[in-house]
Amino acid sequence: MRRLFWLSTAVTAFVLAACASSPPTLVALPAAIMPAARQAPDAAVTVRLRQVHVPDYLDSFAVVVGRDSQVLVVADRTEWAERLSQGVSRVLRDALSQRLGSSRVLIAGDGRRADADLSVELLALDPARGALTLDARWSFRCRATGQSYGGRTAVRVEMSAATPQDVAAATSGALSRLADALVDERRCDGPS
Repeated sequence: MRRLFWLSTAVTAFVLAACASSPPTLVALPAAIMPAARQAPDAAVTVRLRQVHVPDYLDSFAVVVGRDSQVLVVADRTEWAERLSQGVSRVLRDALSQRLGSSRVLIAGDGRRADADLSVELLALDPARGALTLDARWSFRCRATGQSYGGRTAVRVEMSAATPQDVAAATSGALSRLADALVDERRCDGPS
């Protein structure tokens, strides 16, 4: 009986020790950066950024720190602080607000009608060989003219290391450069 008690106690201690492992480290995408030389244009066009579409294999909490052909390398014991699609949408919206003015970038539920709806789909967001590559397909739908137009932008941001923090910083840098390209591509006329 005593032997069963000690065995039971040892198994319980082992299970509790296994469950008491430390939680994963959470990494958030840093805020977008605006180049000092870039000035917000005076155009009165308002833009609503739709939720950015991120490939399903990336839209989780795992931080991909590398890619070898079709194999993704995931950080050990480190996760995104939010789903990647939410973080990417937040940082891109912030980058656009810095460049266009905060009153010109609308959010869902704002109540105002945007002059242009912007949709963005990330085709790639891959850290590999010392750099992060972002490849995005985007489209603007202009309310005044009813026309749509789109394009594709690819940017590459160098990384000093393949750590989750470096991937997060490079992702924000790539989104800032994408925002620069999107501001330059805006062609909708003012409000109708």
